[in-house]
Amino acid sequence: MSMFRFPLMFAALALLSSPAYSQSFTLGGTVKDSVTALGIDSVKIEMFDPVQPASVWTAYTNASGQWSYTVTSVHEDEAVPQGFALHQNYPNPFNPSTMLAFSLSAGGAVTVSVHTVLGQRIAERTFDLAPGAYRVPWNGAGAAGTYFYTVRYGGRSYTRKMVQLDGAHAAGGFGEPVQSGSFLSAPLGKRGITDVTLRFSRLGYEPDSLTLPAASNQALAQTLTTVHHRALVFDLHNDIAELMVDGYQMGTLHTSNQSDIPRFRTGGVDAQMFVLWPDPNSFPSGFARTKQMYDTVMAQVARNASAIAVAKNTAELHSVLASGRIAAVLCVEGGTAIDESLEKLKTLYSYGARYMTITWNNSFSWAVAAADAQSATKGLSDFGKDVIRTMDTLGMLIDVSHTGIKTIDDILTVTKNPIIASHSGARTLRNHTRNLTDAQLQAIAASGGVVGVVFHRTFITSTSTATIDTVMKHIDYIKNLVGVDHVAVGSDYDGGITPPVGLENVSKLPALTMAMFRRGYTKEEVKKILGGNYLRVFTQVCK
Repeated sequence: MSMFRFPLMFAALALLSSPAYSQSFTLGGTVKDSVTALGIDSVKIEMFDPVQPASVWTAYTNASGQWSYTVTSVHEDEAVPQGFALHQNYPNPFNPSTMLAFSLSAGGAVTVSVHTVLGQRIAERTFDLAPGAYRVPWNGAGAAGTYFYTVRYGGRSYTRKMVQLDGAHAAGGFGEPVQSGSFLSAPLGKRGITDVTLRFSRLGYEPDSLTLPAASNQALAQTLTTVHHRALVFDLHNDIAELMVDGYQMGTLHTSNQSDIPRFRTGGVDAQMFVLWPDPNSFPSGFARTKQMYDTVMAQVARNASAIAVAKNTAELHSVLASGRIAAVLCVEGGTAIDESLEKLKTLYSYGARYMTITWNNSFSWAVAAADAQSATKGLSDFGKDVIRTMDTLGMLIDVSHTGIKTIDDILTVTKNPIIASHSGARTLRNHTRNLTDAQLQAIAASGGVVGVVFHRTFITSTSTATIDTVMKHIDYIKNLVGVDHVAVGSDYDGGITPPVGLENVSKLPALTMAMFRRGYTKEEVKKILGGNYLRVFTQVCK
């Protein structure tokens, strides 16, 4: 689930040993995902004698997560593989580079080539290599897509498939081969291999390791957990309350809509901002509707108390997460919820609302919406400025998604706190009033705040279909403009959105994390975007 979730251990690992003085043993098994229990392909397994850690033996799992490797230790100066083998490249899929791994039983000329699916040769090189195991770097060349790599040696050849995720920005080609030291030479008259350490790693997963005796048969349990499920995942905007007020049950797994507790679990969501939105077109009293939605959410939280609990500050949030439950944090969308009353604003805060989106799509007496023709010229009234000061005093975050240009400018002159945009995109990429200009993005970052990147197709692309790549372009753009510390996730699930392909509902959020890794984001950057950045702002402001 999160950084508070411990991995279940599951993977069959067989160890067979032969007598000393010509020692060999075979390691193998299946590496599985700790959440899905499915086999993981392309896991890199590095094995080494902890007494002689410079010699590393390498294997990779197949499409089912299975792997097998024979380790040999002999007295001769050079130990060699028994045969010729080509392994799956790692990482796969890749962007922009990967490693092609193979092992040789004898020295000689080795030719490595890469072809398109139509058989067009992209590159080829021949190396004169000694016996051993090798990795050859391949830097992507050409467009994204499927490619085949072939290794020819000693009159035989093997071919495997690899997938390039993005078009190459340079010429690409092969690097120099690196010997992985797959076989250990050890003078067995003095000692054999008594223990072996295994390191498991794969793109998007937290690495894991174990050490076991090399001379005994064992069946061990081992899995890998994704970075996504170890990280704090804190989504800034979800409208499931709008469904719940009409009878939708949050605790039931649904095949419709985009959210429920089972899918929050699968998606690795640890904390969620639950929106109370009084539609100004349907409810003359925004406060009464907001109170109705609040009562509904609290009733369903109580009904599912073993899985979810409300948190009003960081201490409560950590307490809920430590109990293994999802932290529900309430928020309000649209200043019409307070019925022009500071006392009602304070009441909503007492209910647990920890941010208020200043406007929805409709302007009203004290603030102007982004969709309003007067957005650039008319902003906060005097009462509106009192609202901002009161929110600062209470410890309530100011959310400027949907909010007009001049209103945002006025907010920034009044507030002393960081502000957020809970569910917005970059206007440079998609010219829509719901998105933020470069100047606004920079102003939010300068305040110390964050922007939750929205998933709604209409807001992030002018085309008929949005994909994970569309979302990533907005994340990339904001990160490059103002820095990774000011980017977050604001899905807007169940807010009437058309979600991107690949992010159809909240259970698919891990795919966004993998997309970040494939674009070269570091683990630290990914964790910030998934929830660390928003937690920083939440902790600073919300009391």
